[in-house]
Amino acid sequence: MLLIAKGDWQMNEAAPRAQTGKFKSAQWGVSEKALTNRERWLCFWSLFVFGSCCVYQWLMPASILTNIGAVFEMSLDTAGWIMSVFTLTGLVLAYPGAWIMRNVGIKVSILIAALLTISGNVLALVADSGVLFIVARAIQGCGFGLIAVIGPNIMPRLFPLERQGLVMGIWSQWVCPGVALAALSTPLLYGAFGWRSIFCLSLVLQVVTTLLVLVFVKMPAVPENAARTDAGRGGAGKPSRAYVASAFAVGFCFLAWCTSYPTFNTFYPTYAQTVQGMDMFTASMTTLVAAIATIPGGILFGLLADKIRQRKLMLVIGYVLLIAVCATVLWAGSQNQALAWASIFFLGFFCAGLVPTMSRALIPVLARDPRATDYALTGMAFVTQLGGFIAAFFGTIAAGTSYQFAALTFVVPLCAVAVIVLLFVKNDHALQAKPDKDALPSSARGSEAS
Repeated sequence: MLLIAKGDWQMNEAAPRAQTGKFKSAQWGVSEKALTNRERWLCFWSLFVFGSCCVYQWLMPASILTNIGAVFEMSLDTAGWIMSVFTLTGLVLAYPGAWIMRNVGIKVSILIAALLTISGNVLALVADSGVLFIVARAIQGCGFGLIAVIGPNIMPRLFPLERQGLVMGIWSQWVCPGVALAALSTPLLYGAFGWRSIFCLSLVLQVVTTLLVLVFVKMPAVPENAARTDAGRGGAGKPSRAYVASAFAVGFCFLAWCTSYPTFNTFYPTYAQTVQGMDMFTASMTTLVAAIATIPGGILFGLLADKIRQRKLMLVIGYVLLIAVCATVLWAGSQNQALAWASIFFLGFFCAGLVPTMSRALIPVLARDPRATDYALTGMAFVTQLGGFIAAFFGTIAAGTSYQFAALTFVVPLCAVAVIVLLFVKNDHALQAKPDKDALPSSARGSEAS
């Protein structure tokens, strides 16, 4: 990947340049001027709700897999592909998705994702066989895979680098509304109207949010990260290849998180029932509580990162805290439920609030150049899907030993490797100087005042 991107981040001191793809469609949705702050946030929130609805589409059948499998006469193993096909398509489409985004344009790429999610929904509703239903889910998964790549890559283009903490802190919560909506709506709709009603709701949501992105998504003529890089030295200077390599390292270290957190989401409800004695409903709430705790954590830590400009330090702290909670109380086998809920909140607020937010906020600051940033963030999207596959081994280890042994031999070592690698990553504090108004083009200065 580094070889592919060689030369992509070599920068010059010419005037800021507009970023265009290979095809004319890349110009669609590109503003002729810098965006106002209001336009940026309208674009952000329309993307956020669209992405959250894609997450809902992914998770909505999870709690009724066996019921849908029975309708189409699937075995339990085959029914598992209703969910697994999303992970597979996301893994395959990560780097092709980045190429599509860069060459056909961001707005066209989002429209492609929307058409895939809508057409997959329609096909699922009319499916008369298990094979056709899984094909429909694969089409939906392609749309999800695209938005998983496009969403984070838009943010450094849309907002100045010194605001990436807050922006990525909020964006990192895009999964939470989808998780909550799936957990609350699926049992109610299925009980009242059957499984097709869930897909009808998803179809309505996808159509409405597609209209929102068509209206509000637009890109500045010169992306913010390109404007800051090209406009002069302004205190930050030109990052060396070591900084770009560090950005890629941060992205691939995210594999530790994307393996550790899915083990919690997948196995903790069962652990809570079998080891801690919780009933089924209470156990199912454990993952939801962690997801809700992530929201204030991500936003608060994002704001703090923008103020102190120590994203690397905060990221390392997040991984260290993850090691601590996984090695001690989270999987310890204790039947103290108060301690269990405290560790769940700790995981959500501190670990999930720090690691995803700081990873996404640090990469654009280190890479600087839009193309290098795109590839590094795409690496995060790739390992996100890869981690979901690797997480299954946690259950294999736990079945033969114990949950605590699995945590100590599987989760903790992965996070320890991430911490060691991150200690050698370049620090963003010196690179990310305070914004220099004179280093910005006049159009960008004007938008900052808006």
